[in-house]
Amino acid sequence: MSIIGRAQRDGVTVAVAPGGALRNVLLEPVALQQGGAKLASTILALVREATGRANREAEAVIREQAGGLSDADFAALGLASGDESSEAGRR
Repeated sequence: MSIIGRAQRDGVTVAVAPGGALRNVLLEPVALQQGGAKLASTILALVREATGRANREAEAVIREQAGGLSDADFAALGLASGDESSEAGRR
């Protein structure tokens, strides 16, 4: 099973593995009209969003398969509980 988080907006689509490793970036022509700074900002925001999705999915799968792990264990794995605001607070 491969867990991939995806997010899309403004002609940009990203796919990441849990932890945020970039797997794919797709740029439609409209995305290139944003200008460099806006495009970079969009890509980074989408990577954060997709990483949150992938991390939550990975956490759910691991919790199902390896019951008994604590929130601290998940934090040590880089998969802190699915609260996106806590993810943003660490950046």
